[in-house]
Amino acid sequence: MGARRSPRHRSPLTARALFVSRSGNGPRPVVLLHGLLGSRRNVATLARRLVEADDTLSVCAIDLPGHGASPPLPPDADLTALARQVLSTARAAGIGTPLTIVGHSLGGRVALAACRVEPAAVAHVSLLDISPSPLRGETETTPIVEVLLGAPAVADDRDVFRAYFRGAGLTAEIAEWLLMNLASADGGFGWRIDRQALARLHRRTGAEDLWPAVEDAHAYGLHCVRGGRSRYVNADDTRRLQAAGCPVDTVEEAGHFLHVERPAQVVALVRARLPGR
Repeated sequence: MGARRSPRHRSPLTARALFVSRSGNGPRPVVLLHGLLGSRRNVATLARRLVEADDTLSVCAIDLPGHGASPPLPPDADLTALARQVLSTARAAGIGTPLTIVGHSLGGRVALAACRVEPAAVAHVSLLDISPSPLRGETETTPIVEVLLGAPAVADDRDVFRAYFRGAGLTAEIAEWLLMNLASADGGFGWRIDRQALARLHRRTGAEDLWPAVEDAHAYGLHCVRGGRSRYVNADDTRRLQAAGCPVDTVEEAGHFLHVERPAQVVALVRARLPGR
């Protein structure tokens, strides 16, 4: 039977609530969190594939603070602040707790922070290519952030930004991903995001150690899917996660954006570990 999908909508939430879009009408809700510089649009294919593969699921993709259509980042935002907003938004949207959360990169780190903030509100976390460790040195995201900061503030045409990103050495896929953050402005295009605020968020949240969410006693389940060509979850992280009872699956030919590069494999691995099967 095919998945039944409800229309995407802006939930009638409070002023500080985050933007939520829904796919599917199944009785098993999954909260889907994107990575830094992304939005629910960047994980839309993953949401669609999950509900098409399993019509018992409903996927609620949330724009994190400062991303997509959500409100700006709070001053000095950290992972705890972002986790609290995700939890309050999920409640206001009627998503029952404890939550099942699938988070890519920053979204996975926010999910682990939610486990620390309110462990009883979380049933399961699937981490997509992210470690609980503080980020080590330059990650795959760091040069992208630096290129983004140097991009024009406004331009008459999206091709101006596209040419800039390609000239700076970014792939066509990464360039198109960043272009999703543009909005129409005075007959041209400008950034809907605060690039400086997101760069500060990257530096601040990358330094946080989230291993207590994994290694302290807990009732929620954990699962990690890593890209075999990515540096975000290395061999030491993998052994430590597994020793703490968090299974780790590897998508060998994928990099950090494994859900884009190998969506069918990621969907199958995530579904196999979701609670309620």
